[in-house]
Amino acid sequence: MPSLMRLRRHPDFAGFFDLVHPFFWPVLFWQLIRASKYIATLGCREALVDVNWWGFVTIAFLGDRDPSPSAYRPLAPTRKPWSDPVWSSSVPADLLPEARRLIFPCTSGG
Repeated sequence: MPSLMRLRRHPDFAGFFDLVHPFFWPVLFWQLIRASKYIATLGCREALVDVNWWGFVTIAFLGDRDPSPSAYRPLAPTRKPWSDPVWSSSVPADLLPEARRLIFPCTSGG
């Protein structure tokens, strides 16, 4: 269990102790420990807390929860690869661009 003075010197909590009268520092210490355990139980990354003059901590806003490692999966391709036969054409060979040159030869460039 962390000591009160070590928590008082911590840069994240020093501002809270400046707001509270020194007589109520044990209350603030107890409330900060309790709030941090509650936030850790919920799995939140961030929280917005409010501290009053008597050392009571109120959690005003809870941030996003830590994402589950199983939530990130690679995206499945939505279209088939170009080598797939689904992209082949069923147009008759007579209508392909190569066949048009044989049917309509251009001799004079126009």
